[in-house]
Amino acid sequence: MDPTSISPEPFSIHVAIVEDDAGFVDALSKAVEGAPDMRLTGVAGSRAGGLALLDGPPADVLLVDLGLPDGSGIDVIHAAARQWTACSIMVSTNFGDETHVMRSIEAGAAGYLLKDSSAARIIEEIRSLASGGSPISPIIARQILARFRQGTPLSPLARSLLRFLRRCCQPEKKRY
Repeated sequence: MDPTSISPEPFSIHVAIVEDDAGFVDALSKAVEGAPDMRLTGVAGSRAGGLALLDGPPADVLLVDLGLPDGSGIDVIHAAARQWTACSIMVSTNFGDETHVMRSIEAGAAGYLLKDSSAARIIEEIRSLASGGSPISPIIARQILARFRQGTPLSPLARSLLRFLRRCCQPEKKRY
């Protein structure tokens, strides 16, 4: 066999999901499994399951819902940031308020998407996150920018989010 005909296996983004909505998990799992550059490495449907998932091999990207049946996904984000230090964490939730956004980012999330995003968009944002980007739902960015434009004094949380948004526009080098 000619050694030049052997092509290396393409890089796979290992993705884990912590989410209690079975329909959302099903759609997202199918999208990840259908992406040629991704591999689903774990799924948990609760805070406890998410924390247990962290005892296994680390994923490259961890998607976390905040409203889990047995507690907050922010606990999972905080633990993942400590245990899976090379993992990029993205929130996927229905909570778009400033407090949830900031608590997630402070815990270690590098991206924040609302569940109104399509599975195809989330797949693209997983790629962005894995390559050093910080995806954030446009509606969240717009809320913060609108407050800034109105001259309304920004809370410390909003100022932190604005700094985060600035970093989002300047992605780091690709990891692969």
